[in-house]
Amino acid sequence: MKAIVIDRVGGSDAMKLADLPMPVPGPGEVLIRVAYAGVNPADWKCREGYLGAFIEYTFPFVIGFDAAGAVQASGDGVDGLPPGTRVFAQTDVGAGKWGAYAEYVVVRHDSVVPIPDGLSFAEAAAVPTPALAAWAGVFDDGGLRGGQKLLVHGGAGAVGMFAIQLAKHAGADVAATCSAANRQYVESIGCDRSIDYRSDDIGHALRAWAPRGVDLVIDAVGGGTLPDPLGMLAPGGMLVSIMTLAAADAGRLAATADEAARRGLRATTTFSRMPSGERLGQIAARLARRQLRVPRIESVPFGQAARALDLVQSGQAKGKLVLHIADIGG
Repeated sequence: MKAIVIDRVGGSDAMKLADLPMPVPGPGEVLIRVAYAGVNPADWKCREGYLGAFIEYTFPFVIGFDAAGAVQASGDGVDGLPPGTRVFAQTDVGAGKWGAYAEYVVVRHDSVVPIPDGLSFAEAAAVPTPALAAWAGVFDDGGLRGGQKLLVHGGAGAVGMFAIQLAKHAGADVAATCSAANRQYVESIGCDRSIDYRSDDIGHALRAWAPRGVDLVIDAVGGGTLPDPLGMLAPGGMLVSIMTLAAADAGRLAATADEAARRGLRATTTFSRMPSGERLGQIAARLARRQLRVPRIESVPFGQAARALDLVQSGQAKGKLVLHIADIGG
Protein backbone atom coordinates (compact mmCIF):
# COMPACT_ATOMS: atom_id res chain seq x y z
CA MET A 1 0.00 0.00 0.00
CA LYS A 2 0.98 3.63 -0.46
CA ALA A 3 1.65 5.64 2.69
CA ILE A 4 3.19 8.90 3.79
CA VAL A 5 5.94 7.92 6.20
CA ILE A 6 8.58 9.60 8.29
CA ASP A 7 11.99 7.97 8.39
CA ARG A 8 13.05 10.06 11.39
CA VAL A 9 11.54 12.76 13.55
CA GLY A 10 11.94 16.19 12.00
CA GLY A 11 10.41 18.67 9.60
CA SER A 12 8.83 18.33 6.17
CA ASP A 13 11.95 16.76 4.73
CA ALA A 14 11.43 13.73 7.01
CA MET A 15 8.22 12.85 5.11
CA LYS A 16 8.03 10.80 1.95
CA LEU A 17 5.65 8.61 -0.05
CA ALA A 18 6.52 4.93 0.32
CA ASP A 19 5.26 1.42 -0.36
CA LEU A 20 4.51 -0.55 2.80
CA PRO A 21 3.09 -4.03 3.41
CA MET A 22 -0.67 -4.19 3.74
CA PRO A 23 -1.55 -4.28 7.45
CA VAL A 24 -3.49 -7.31 8.67
CA PRO A 25 -6.17 -6.94 11.37
CA GLY A 26 -5.63 -9.08 14.44
CA PRO A 27 -8.26 -10.17 16.95
CA GLY A 28 -10.52 -7.27 17.86
CA GLU A 29 -9.14 -5.06 15.08
CA VAL A 30 -10.61 -3.54 11.92
CA LEU A 31 -8.82 -2.85 8.63
CA ILE A 32 -10.08 0.43 7.13
CA ARG A 33 -9.57 1.48 3.54
CA VAL A 34 -8.89 5.18 4.05
CA ALA A 35 -10.67 7.76 1.91
CA TYR A 36 -9.62 10.85 3.87
CA ALA A 37 -7.32 11.53 6.81
CA GLY A 38 -7.78 14.51 9.11
CA VAL A 39 -4.85 16.90 9.49
CA ASN A 40 -4.34 18.00 13.10
CA PRO A 41 -1.72 19.95 15.05
CA ALA A 42 -0.95 16.68 16.83
CA ASP A 43 0.25 15.29 13.48
CA TRP A 44 3.09 17.75 13.00
CA LYS A 45 3.97 17.42 16.69
CA CYS A 46 4.13 13.66 16.16
CA ARG A 47 6.30 14.18 13.06
CA GLU A 48 8.74 16.38 14.96
CA GLY A 49 9.09 14.05 17.94
CA TYR A 50 7.12 16.01 20.54
CA LEU A 51 5.15 12.85 21.32
CA GLY A 52 8.27 10.82 22.00
CA ALA A 53 7.34 10.49 25.66
CA PHE A 54 4.16 8.66 24.62
CA ILE A 55 5.14 6.89 21.40
CA GLU A 56 7.89 4.39 20.69
CA TYR A 57 8.63 5.27 17.07
CA THR A 58 9.57 2.42 14.77
CA PHE A 59 10.70 3.76 11.40
CA PRO A 60 9.33 3.97 8.83
CA PHE A 61 6.41 5.41 10.80
CA VAL A 62 2.99 6.45 9.50
CA ILE A 63 1.47 9.47 11.26
CA GLY A 64 -2.18 10.56 11.28
CA PHE A 65 -4.68 10.47 14.14
CA ASP A 66 -7.99 10.62 12.22
CA ALA A 67 -9.28 8.35 9.46
CA ALA A 68 -12.51 8.07 7.49
CA GLY A 69 -13.18 5.31 5.00
CA ALA A 70 -14.76 1.89 4.60
CA VAL A 71 -14.23 -1.38 6.44
CA GLN A 72 -12.06 -3.69 4.35
CA ALA A 73 -11.82 -6.63 6.77
CA SER A 74 -12.07 -7.46 10.46
CA GLY A 75 -10.20 -9.72 12.82
CA ASP A 76 -11.66 -12.36 15.08
CA GLY A 77 -14.16 -11.16 17.63
CA VAL A 78 -15.43 -8.16 15.67
CA ASP A 79 -19.16 -8.01 15.02
CA GLY A 80 -21.39 -5.39 13.45
CA LEU A 81 -18.83 -3.89 11.09
CA PRO A 82 -19.15 -5.83 7.81
CA PRO A 83 -16.94 -4.99 4.83
CA GLY A 84 -18.05 -1.82 3.11
CA THR A 85 -19.37 -0.11 6.25
CA ARG A 86 -18.59 3.61 6.15
CA VAL A 87 -16.64 4.41 9.33
CA PHE A 88 -14.47 6.98 11.01
CA ALA A 89 -12.07 6.63 13.92
CA GLN A 90 -9.11 7.87 15.82
CA THR A 91 -6.22 5.58 14.99
CA ASP A 92 -3.85 3.90 17.43
CA VAL A 93 -0.92 6.10 16.35
CA GLY A 94 -0.72 7.36 19.93
CA ALA A 95 0.17 3.82 20.96
CA GLY A 96 2.94 3.60 18.37
CA LYS A 97 0.85 1.90 15.64
CA TRP A 98 0.69 3.13 12.04
CA GLY A 99 -1.68 6.03 11.52
CA ALA A 100 -4.09 7.38 8.93
CA TYR A 101 -1.78 8.83 6.27
CA ALA A 102 -2.00 5.61 4.26
CA GLU A 103 -4.32 3.72 1.94
CA TYR A 104 -5.16 1.30 4.77
CA VAL A 105 -5.00 1.44 8.55
CA VAL A 106 -5.72 -1.07 11.32
CA VAL A 107 -7.68 0.28 14.29
CA ARG A 108 -9.09 -1.32 17.44
CA HIS A 109 -12.74 -2.15 16.84
CA ASP A 110 -13.95 -0.19 19.87
CA SER A 111 -12.54 3.00 18.35
CA VAL A 112 -14.45 2.57 15.07
CA VAL A 113 -17.83 4.27 14.57
CA PRO A 114 -20.19 4.20 11.56
CA ILE A 115 -20.37 7.51 9.73
CA PRO A 116 -23.82 9.11 10.02
CA ASP A 117 -25.90 9.23 6.86
CA GLY A 118 -25.45 12.46 4.95
CA LEU A 119 -21.88 13.00 6.15
CA SER A 120 -19.18 12.64 3.51
CA PHE A 121 -15.86 10.91 4.07
CA ALA A 122 -14.09 14.28 3.92
CA GLU A 123 -16.40 15.76 6.55
CA ALA A 124 -16.07 12.71 8.78
CA ALA A 125 -12.27 12.89 8.69
CA ALA A 126 -12.47 16.42 10.10
CA VAL A 127 -14.30 15.31 13.25
CA PRO A 128 -12.60 12.88 15.68
CA THR A 129 -9.67 14.65 17.33
CA PRO A 130 -11.07 18.22 17.48
CA ALA A 131 -14.55 17.09 18.54
CA LEU A 132 -13.19 14.79 21.24
CA ALA A 133 -10.85 17.52 22.50
CA ALA A 134 -13.79 19.93 22.67
CA TRP A 135 -15.92 17.36 24.52
CA ALA A 136 -13.13 16.76 27.03
CA GLY A 137 -12.68 20.49 27.60
CA VAL A 138 -16.35 21.35 27.92
CA PHE A 139 -17.63 18.34 29.85
CA ASP A 140 -14.96 15.97 31.18
CA ASP A 141 -12.66 18.67 32.57
CA GLY A 142 -14.82 21.79 32.34
CA GLY A 143 -17.89 20.19 33.96
CA LEU A 144 -20.18 22.58 32.09
CA ARG A 145 -23.85 22.67 33.13
CA GLY A 146 -26.92 24.29 31.64
CA GLY A 147 -27.38 27.93 32.56
CA GLN A 148 -23.65 28.62 32.89
CA LYS A 149 -21.62 31.04 30.79
CA LEU A 150 -18.38 30.27 29.02
CA LEU A 151 -15.81 31.88 26.77
CA VAL A 152 -14.25 29.93 23.90
CA HIS A 153 -10.95 31.48 22.85
CA GLY A 154 -10.46 30.59 19.18
CA GLY A 155 -14.11 29.97 18.32
CA ALA A 156 -13.60 29.63 14.56
CA GLY A 157 -11.07 26.80 14.79
CA ALA A 158 -12.09 23.16 14.67
CA VAL A 159 -11.87 22.61 18.45
CA GLY A 160 -13.48 25.95 19.19
CA MET A 161 -16.43 25.52 16.85
CA PHE A 162 -17.23 22.11 18.33
CA ALA A 163 -16.93 23.57 21.84
CA ILE A 164 -19.42 26.32 21.00
CA GLN A 165 -21.97 23.86 19.66
CA LEU A 166 -21.59 21.34 22.49
CA ALA A 167 -21.98 24.08 25.08
CA LYS A 168 -25.06 25.56 23.41
CA HIS A 169 -26.78 22.17 23.26
CA ALA A 170 -25.98 21.76 26.96
CA GLY A 171 -27.96 24.94 27.65
CA ALA A 172 -25.03 27.31 28.26
CA ASP A 173 -24.52 30.88 27.06
CA VAL A 174 -21.41 31.17 24.90
CA ALA A 175 -19.03 33.98 24.02
CA ALA A 176 -16.15 33.39 21.61
CA THR A 177 -13.12 35.21 20.31
CA CYS A 178 -12.41 35.18 16.59
CA SER A 179 -11.31 37.47 13.79
CA ALA A 180 -13.72 40.04 12.37
CA ALA A 181 -14.06 37.88 9.25
CA ASN A 182 -15.31 34.95 11.34
CA ARG A 183 -17.83 36.70 13.60
CA GLN A 184 -20.79 35.82 11.39
CA TYR A 185 -19.60 32.22 11.22
CA VAL A 186 -19.28 31.67 14.97
CA GLU A 187 -22.63 33.34 15.54
CA SER A 188 -24.22 31.04 12.95
CA ILE A 189 -23.19 27.98 15.01
CA GLY A 190 -24.65 29.32 18.25
CA CYS A 191 -22.24 31.87 19.73
CA ASP A 192 -24.18 34.49 21.72
CA ARG A 193 -21.39 37.09 21.83
CA SER A 194 -18.50 37.23 19.38
CA ILE A 195 -15.39 39.23 20.26
CA ASP A 196 -12.84 40.36 17.68
CA TYR A 197 -9.52 39.43 19.27
CA ARG A 198 -7.66 41.91 17.04
CA SER A 199 -9.64 45.09 17.66
CA ASP A 200 -11.67 44.50 20.85
CA ASP A 201 -10.50 44.63 24.44
CA ILE A 202 -11.41 41.00 25.21
CA GLY A 203 -11.66 41.48 28.97
CA HIS A 204 -13.79 44.63 28.69
CA ALA A 205 -16.10 43.08 26.08
CA LEU A 206 -16.53 39.96 28.18
CA ARG A 207 -17.30 41.88 31.37
CA ALA A 208 -19.98 43.86 29.52
CA TRP A 209 -21.58 40.54 28.56
CA ALA A 210 -20.97 38.69 31.84
CA PRO A 211 -20.39 41.23 34.64
CA ARG A 212 -19.66 38.60 37.32
CA GLY A 213 -17.35 36.67 34.99
CA VAL A 214 -17.84 33.41 33.15
CA ASP A 215 -17.99 29.96 34.70
CA LEU A 216 -15.66 28.37 32.16
CA VAL A 217 -12.95 29.54 29.76
CA ILE A 218 -11.86 27.16 27.00
CA ASP A 219 -8.52 28.27 25.55
CA ALA A 220 -8.25 26.52 22.21
CA VAL A 221 -5.38 28.73 20.99
CA GLY A 222 -2.66 28.72 23.67
CA GLY A 223 0.61 30.56 23.45
CA GLY A 224 -0.45 33.13 26.03
CA THR A 225 -2.70 34.85 23.48
CA LEU A 226 -5.60 35.29 25.92
CA PRO A 227 -4.79 38.14 28.33
CA ASP A 228 -5.53 37.46 32.02
CA PRO A 229 -7.90 34.49 31.54
CA LEU A 230 -8.23 34.01 35.31
CA GLY A 231 -9.54 37.55 35.58
CA MET A 232 -12.40 36.58 33.29
CA LEU A 233 -13.69 33.86 35.61
CA ALA A 234 -16.56 34.06 38.07
CA PRO A 235 -15.87 32.86 41.63
CA GLY A 236 -15.12 29.13 41.52
CA GLY A 237 -14.67 29.24 37.75
CA MET A 238 -12.50 26.97 35.61
CA LEU A 239 -9.89 27.65 32.91
CA VAL A 240 -9.35 24.72 30.54
CA SER A 241 -6.47 24.94 28.07
CA ILE A 242 -6.37 22.52 25.16
CA MET A 243 -3.14 20.53 25.41
CA THR A 244 -0.09 22.05 23.80
CA LEU A 245 3.36 20.51 23.70
CA ALA A 246 5.31 23.76 23.64
CA ALA A 247 7.73 23.99 26.57
CA ALA A 248 6.92 27.67 27.10
CA ASP A 249 3.23 26.89 27.32
CA ALA A 250 3.86 24.05 29.78
CA GLY A 251 5.60 26.41 32.18
CA ARG A 252 2.98 29.11 31.72
CA LEU A 253 0.11 26.69 32.34
CA ALA A 254 1.72 25.31 35.49
CA ALA A 255 2.14 28.84 36.85
CA THR A 256 -1.45 29.66 35.90
CA ALA A 257 -2.74 26.59 37.75
CA ASP A 258 -0.87 27.69 40.89
CA GLU A 259 -2.24 31.22 40.63
CA ALA A 260 -5.75 29.89 40.06
CA ALA A 261 -5.56 27.86 43.26
CA ARG A 262 -4.47 30.96 45.20
CA ARG A 263 -7.53 32.82 43.88
CA GLY A 264 -9.98 30.03 44.63
CA LEU A 265 -10.26 29.22 40.94
CA ARG A 266 -9.29 26.16 38.93
CA ALA A 267 -7.10 25.71 35.88
CA THR A 268 -6.23 22.55 33.99
CA THR A 269 -4.99 21.29 30.66
CA THR A 270 -7.12 18.92 28.63
CA PHE A 271 -6.75 16.66 25.62
CA SER A 272 -9.00 14.26 23.78
CA ARG A 273 -9.28 10.89 25.54
CA MET A 274 -7.97 9.05 22.56
CA PRO A 275 -9.00 6.89 21.05
CA SER A 276 -12.55 6.91 22.40
CA GLY A 277 -15.14 5.12 20.32
CA GLU A 278 -17.82 5.60 22.97
CA ARG A 279 -17.43 9.39 22.95
CA LEU A 280 -17.09 9.47 19.16
CA GLY A 281 -20.34 7.49 18.96
CA GLN A 282 -22.08 10.17 21.05
CA ILE A 283 -20.69 12.83 18.73
CA ALA A 284 -21.84 10.83 15.69
CA ALA A 285 -25.36 10.67 17.14
CA ARG A 286 -25.41 14.46 17.47
CA LEU A 287 -24.15 14.84 13.91
CA ALA A 288 -26.93 12.52 12.75
CA ARG A 289 -29.52 14.65 14.57
CA ARG A 290 -28.04 17.81 13.02
CA GLN A 291 -27.12 19.09 16.48
CA LEU A 292 -23.52 19.53 15.35
CA ARG A 293 -22.01 20.95 12.21
CA VAL A 294 -18.57 19.96 10.99
CA PRO A 295 -15.78 22.51 10.44
CA ARG A 296 -15.27 24.24 7.13
CA ILE A 297 -12.91 21.89 5.30
CA GLU A 298 -10.30 22.10 2.58
CA SER A 299 -9.18 18.95 0.81
CA VAL A 300 -5.47 18.51 0.08
CA PRO A 301 -4.09 15.82 -2.29
CA PHE A 302 -2.42 12.86 -0.59
CA GLY A 303 0.97 13.67 -2.06
CA GLN A 304 0.91 17.15 -0.47
CA ALA A 305 0.77 15.93 3.12
CA ALA A 306 3.98 17.75 4.05
CA ARG A 307 2.55 21.01 2.74
CA ALA A 308 -0.67 20.44 4.68
CA LEU A 309 1.23 19.96 7.94
CA ASP A 310 3.32 23.06 7.28
CA LEU A 311 0.14 25.11 6.77
CA VAL A 312 -1.30 23.85 10.06
CA GLN A 313 1.96 24.39 11.93
CA SER A 314 2.34 27.95 10.64
CA GLY A 315 -1.30 28.85 11.28
CA GLN A 316 -1.87 29.62 7.59
CA ALA A 317 -4.56 26.99 6.97
CA LYS A 318 -7.83 28.69 6.03
CA GLY A 319 -10.04 25.84 7.19
CA LYS A 320 -9.86 22.33 8.58
CA LEU A 321 -7.51 20.41 6.27
CA VAL A 322 -8.13 16.82 5.25
CA LEU A 323 -5.95 14.61 3.05
CA HIS A 324 -7.71 13.02 0.08
CA ILE A 325 -6.25 9.53 -0.10
CA ALA A 326 -8.69 7.53 -2.26
CA ASP A 327 -12.09 7.70 -3.91
CA ILE A 328 -14.36 5.16 -2.28
CA GLY A 329 -17.96 4.52 -3.21
CA GLY A 330 -20.70 4.68 -0.59
